[in-house]
Amino acid sequence: MSTDGGVPASGDARLLRAGESVLLIDRKQRVYLRTLQAGGRLSVRGAPVPAETLIGAPEGSTLRTPRGETFLVLRPTYAELIPNLPRRAQPVYPKDVGIVLLWGDIAPGMRVVEIGVGPGALTLGLLRALGPTGTLVSYERREDFANAARDNVARFHGPAPNWTVRVADAADGLLERDVDRVVVDVPEPWTLLDAVGAALRPGGVLTCFLPTVLQVKQLVDGLGAHDRYACVRTLETLLRQWDVSGRSIRPQHRMVAHTGFLVFARRLAAGVHASQLTPYRPYSSGSSSDRTASRLEDDEGGDPREDLDEA
Repeated sequence: MSTDGGVPASGDARLLRAGESVLLIDRKQRVYLRTLQAGGRLSVRGAPVPAETLIGAPEGSTLRTPRGETFLVLRPTYAELIPNLPRRAQPVYPKDVGIVLLWGDIAPGMRVVEIGVGPGALTLGLLRALGPTGTLVSYERREDFANAARDNVARFHGPAPNWTVRVADAADGLLERDVDRVVVDVPEPWTLLDAVGAALRPGGVLTCFLPTVLQVKQLVDGLGAHDRYACVRTLETLLRQWDVSGRSIRPQHRMVAHTGFLVFARRLAAGVHASQLTPYRPYSSGSSSDRTASRLEDDEGGDPREDLDEA
């Protein structure tokens, strides 16, 4: 193994430590998630190796097994961890978590409520984005899912004193008030609009993850009929990786296509109703500048108009 060995110094991020999770990557880019337990052994394709062989080694070292196979050893990134996360429920995948954090506008120091934790994949992303100054409260009806999320957070995130798990049905109401953001991953989020509206501060963002278009239709209809929400947007993300090797450059044959839809909405202030807003009519007879001003998106391409301040 390409390492100088030794015991890792406290806080030295270069060195692998006992209790950490690592990825073992073979020459075909196949990955194996393992945990370094002091005094334990790692089994990789039936070839056990003492964990002490890696504890204290620099990240980016190589490991050679008794069978003569060589693996690259790295800590998993968030995107590499989630597909390998121990789970009993389907996780929200990294391509969707990234959109949740950006379009859902999750930032350090915020107060966030999560409804539906599953294996804790999204919870891990939220905790990383909120940092130690933010707070996260997660509602989960199933005790087994809540326990699985607790285990994964403890194993892959570490202590999280700013995280609270409530084993309860969010439809019965949320205890929190004036939170900045609410993120929902349950099959029927339209049944939670009253509870979320009571907890979310004016201007706050509601984010919902939904697998099917029929669920999207029912949620968007519910948001439109409710007097507390506006600025509803729906999107999905498709992710395709490419193989680049020498002069051979082509898209991979498999891609992470549809995993779910994301619906975003904003909470209105008390006394304001969505019906008071001027409706957007994409095929109205208004001027070209009016149509541009009503739907200008920063990701629609082209340079922004120079007269936006006057529009």
